[in-house]
Amino acid sequence: MKALDLGLTGKARIWQDEPLYFPGDRQPVFYPVIDERIEIILENTKIGSFSKREVMIEILAPLGARFLYGCLGAISEPNDSGKLVLKVSISTEFERQLNTSLASSLDIVRVGITEEYAPSVVDGAKLKLQETGVSNIFGSGEISFRWGVFGEIGSSKAFFHDLAYAIIEVIVREQARSYNIKSPLKKVLEQFL
Repeated sequence: MKALDLGLTGKARIWQDEPLYFPGDRQPVFYPVIDERIEIILENTKIGSFSKREVMIEILAPLGARFLYGCLGAISEPNDSGKLVLKVSISTEFERQLNTSLASSLDIVRVGITEEYAPSVVDGAKLKLQETGVSNIFGSGEISFRWGVFGEIGSSKAFFHDLAYAIIEVIVREQARSYNIKSPLKKVLEQFL
């Protein structure tokens, strides 16, 4: 895990191809899946140009008297199905509370990706995947958003949209780098990449 201090614009942590545990928390950021949103992005495609990747990003961004918070993680796994499939694992709104997040002192933070945020995750990931050549880098396989953490006050649909876009950006960064990312995520990726 790499911790980033963004000064007045907040804090972030990024996990890449490592165990997705919060510091001080003995449990991984797993939650019971009550539903799954599945979309086929490409059909009749070949295996892409890289192997399995796992990425998770957590961001706390102060905005004057309020703040934005979210954490999202995905795994990309190539396979020979001939399709690129996007999946989002959906939780309830009442999963276990997480006391070691960047926003724990400001918000009630729970693990999961709720039904409220799942469409935004799909839309954000699809937006990045629709950029020229990005889907072909993945090729045949699955991109599964299996990890998430949300704040009851600081999280929003728009922020989860931007987090999903940034996750795909990090996964493909060596082969298709573009920065159509909004602040505060742009500052996080500029420091990380």
